[in-house]
Amino acid sequence: MPGIQIYSSRNHIAVRLASVIFFVLIFFAWHPTYADGETRKLEALNKQITNLQRELRQNDDKRSKLNSQLRNSELKAAEASKQLLKLTQQIKDLNKELGALEKKQITLREKRSTQGRLVARELEAAHRLGNQEPLRVLFNLEEPDQINRVLKYYEYVVNARKNILLDYKNTLAHLTTVETSLAEKRGKLEASRSQVETVSAQLQAKVGERKTVLAAINKKLDHGNSRMKDLQQKKVQLEKVINTLERSIARLEAPNRQSFAEQKGKLPWPVQGKIRNFFGQRRNADLHWSGWLLGAKQATEVAAIHYGRVVFADYLRGHGLLLIIDHGEGYLSLYAHNQVLLKEIGNWVSTGEIIARVGNTGGLDSSALYFEIRHQGKAVDPKPWLRPNA
Repeated sequence: MPGIQIYSSRNHIAVRLASVIFFVLIFFAWHPTYADGETRKLEALNKQITNLQRELRQNDDKRSKLNSQLRNSELKAAEASKQLLKLTQQIKDLNKELGALEKKQITLREKRSTQGRLVARELEAAHRLGNQEPLRVLFNLEEPDQINRVLKYYEYVVNARKNILLDYKNTLAHLTTVETSLAEKRGKLEASRSQVETVSAQLQAKVGERKTVLAAINKKLDHGNSRMKDLQQKKVQLEKVINTLERSIARLEAPNRQSFAEQKGKLPWPVQGKIRNFFGQRRNADLHWSGWLLGAKQATEVAAIHYGRVVFADYLRGHGLLLIIDHGEGYLSLYAHNQVLLKEIGNWVSTGEIIARVGNTGGLDSSALYFEIRHQGKAVDPKPWLRPNA
């Protein structure tokens, strides 16, 4: 069930909810010194959002309950996937730290061994001379210059031995610290690996749950014109969401814009993959694709095609985890069906910055990225905008 999909029974409520959330976040982003007295208004808006969410759930009919189940299973799977990404990075960092500590441990052990031999040699020499040796030598001397030279020599020997012992002591202390850190890091690494196994099992359970729900949805849509109507309704709601964002963005002034239009034909691809469906390609008798569906492996990195600000980052039926970036000059880019979103509303992103991971949320049978470019709310063909794919 690829492509853009949107709730029909939730049109009015979902758009109101997206609009309220967007305005609240943008307003506070541009008013960091907002008066404390206005906090009550924010609390009232939060209450309104909560009420809208409750109303959204209460208005579910039988069909939307299946989609709600799909949404819940995909969101939980996304949460597990995001946790796995963090754990994987944590394990990578720990292994790097362990490698550095183990190298340091080897160096310190070699140093300890060398210094230990030196200390043993000095102790043996001191034992042979005996404690009375300096005095006996001094008593046998008569010239003051000779006495001074011998005293300086013994002072040098004593200081040298003292420094050797001090260095050895410091090396032992440093080695103890390093070996303690190694034990702690290895413990954390083992805990992280154990957690990966737990989260992976949770993820597999959610993937199985999603598969069951998706099969039920597809079976329901296979009757008559249900699938075509479903696509049409979802397309209408997407347009309403885009229009809401366009009106909100029009009120904002964004500093340091980098011209999107000037980059036509030079923009990077959001992901390297095969185009499964092209812009303008017919989907059914009445609908055409408004963007590209790019096939790619699960968890492949998704990159922003240009500098801009994230204006939408949430789950939307049919799109799954969807991220929308405002590039200024009326241009938007859309990235749908992600496994996880790595950016939030209000985040600024640079060209090529990783914003998500490829997935199959929103009801896709296999992993892919749905990608659109829009200008003044209207979908445009991505091909002239992106650089030729080598």
